Amino acid sequence: MDNLREKLTTWHTTKSITLASEICNNLHESDLVDTLFDEVVEWGRDRGINNPAMQFAKLNEEAGEIAHELTRKHLHTDEMADALGDTLVVLIILADILGYDLRECLKGAYDVIKDRRGRTEDGNFIKEENGKDKSGR
Repeated sequence: MDNLREKLTTWHTTKSITLASEICNNLHESDLVDTLFDEVVEWGRDRGINNPAMQFAKLNEEAGEIAHELTRKHLHTDEMADALGDTLVVLIILADILGYDLRECLKGAYDVIKDRRGRTEDGNFIKEENGKDKSGR
């Protein structure tokens, strides 16, 4: 990851097309998301973040920041991006404290929903159960 950061820093000053291609290849070859997840977990552990109740409180605080931006219709702002990123960091650390790898939790959740049937109403998915969606239709 440090090598990639160095390349990005160099690219910001040089705007080299060759270096940009190299960076893209590196991103494609390495799983950046896995690396970031691992770095977040390590960051939390290094700082002794190990209280699940406090981390859950922090998660609610971050979710409140998302709600704050949503209610003001600030959907595409730096503040919204920051709130979403902070929420993800807190959730990754909370999962680690509880002994879970959030990537595996996500995979498990997706495996459950990927073939789910239902309908979308007002931008909300309503799953079908026993031939009827949860609203009884």
